Amino acid sequence: MNRFCCFYSLWVFCLLSLPSFAQLPSTQIYLFDFQKTVKGVTLTHPVKIAPGKLYNNQPYFTPDNRLMYFVSSNDTNNTEIYQYDLAKRKTKRLTHTTECEYSPKLTTDMEHISCVRVERDKKTQRLYTYSLRGKKPYAVMPEQTNIGYYEWLSLHEYLAFELPEPFSLVQCNSYKKTRWRLDDSIGRTFYARKYKGRSVYVDKEDSNQWVLRALLPENLRAVKNRTNITNPIITETLPGEEDYCFLADGSILMGHEGKLYLRKSPWDFPNEAWKQVADLNAFGITSFYRLAISPSYRKLAIVVYEGKKP
Repeated sequence: MNRFCCFYSLWVFCLLSLPSFAQLPSTQIYLFDFQKTVKGVTLTHPVKIAPGKLYNNQPYFTPDNRLMYFVSSNDTNNTEIYQYDLAKRKTKRLTHTTECEYSPKLTTDMEHISCVRVERDKKTQRLYTYSLRGKKPYAVMPEQTNIGYYEWLSLHEYLAFELPEPFSLVQCNSYKKTRWRLDDSIGRTFYARKYKGRSVYVDKEDSNQWVLRALLPENLRAVKNRTNITNPIITETLPGEEDYCFLADGSILMGHEGKLYLRKSPWDFPNEAWKQVADLNAFGITSFYRLAISPSYRKLAIVVYEGKKP
């Protein structure tokens, strides 16, 4: 595991995950009312969430359906954490730091905001927690300096995307100070125990066809000197896509070329294919990639980009 403890230059990370400070893409968050019925999917009432002029990205809904966290930037020097009140339709800035924050979420006890923070040296990337007001920064595992994305498993356990290539899926325990690799060549979007206790990630080892894999329970147990067990493929992704979200019934939403697709639960319908359920060109949206669904499954956030896909 020593190779995970090295410092790596920020530009490597920016190529496939966080945007570089010199090249922050122009991205905007659109929030839709979402409804899924037996007849299909309906998107209505789009609202543009854009406090920053340049970069608005990485939406996350709180479990109580009250707030949506995201990051935003007015320039190429910094990104900060914001919250959007869904009922009041008001945006509030939470952090005021010289460091850059990304991927805000709530910890499992809902008492802190967690994020990936890029330190002042512009190359060290750690998992941090803040108070709910964006104060009192705390490094969860200071020795972990190359984290890109993460998903909480419990108060002290989380899954992490780590550098360098091939980007690795790593299980971490901040209390025991342990880390062990689960797989390599993964995509940036993965979920911890999202549907019936299953964790899912993107396997990009085959450049011609990316797939979603489900983490087997035995691969999430801390077994010393265990033999690696291959995680089963549950479905293929749409061409070149690695961003998706789950619905309550295990169905998956994914975007491609300005259109929204749905894949019925791969566990319940293993032979189903992706089906187009909405065309966002009707809203003037031609390119989007990241998605987030609210816990109530009544709000859908998408990230729209201009030019080349970030």
